[in-house]
Amino acid sequence: MTWWFWVLLWAVLLLSSLASAGIAGYWLFRRGMALVQDAGEVLAGIGSGARWGAQGETDDGGVNSDVGLSPHAGGIPTAAEAVFADPEAVARAYAEGKAERRNARRLRRVERRARRGQPQSLSDVGLI
Repeated sequence: MTWWFWVLLWAVLLLSSLASAGIAGYWLFRRGMALVQDAGEVLAGIGSGARWGAQGETDDGGVNSDVGLSPHAGGIPTAAEAVFADPEAVARAYAEGKAERRNARRLRRVERRARRGQPQSLSDVGLI
């Protein structure tokens, strides 16, 4: 083989490796920027307290009277509140929240299956 073949071969190999490194770098840059944007949105939500609301306040301006806990996490106490709260009240709030979440999941499942035309589970529609 002649010397120009080897020069051409190495030039093609070098250009293809540079092109693949450039494509991988561009892809990595885009993924990194998306990650930074998502992290900024999450941190903005945490900083404003928009998800949980102000601690110790309810819609009517009072405190969750049956448990004595702030409702910012759906009536479930934070770690500091749980230490000083009545254990039965915390267990009751947990059980009520769990039942509400199960029912909400069941309702979403029934609605999704009805929308897709899928058969319903007998326990989901309350026949069992």
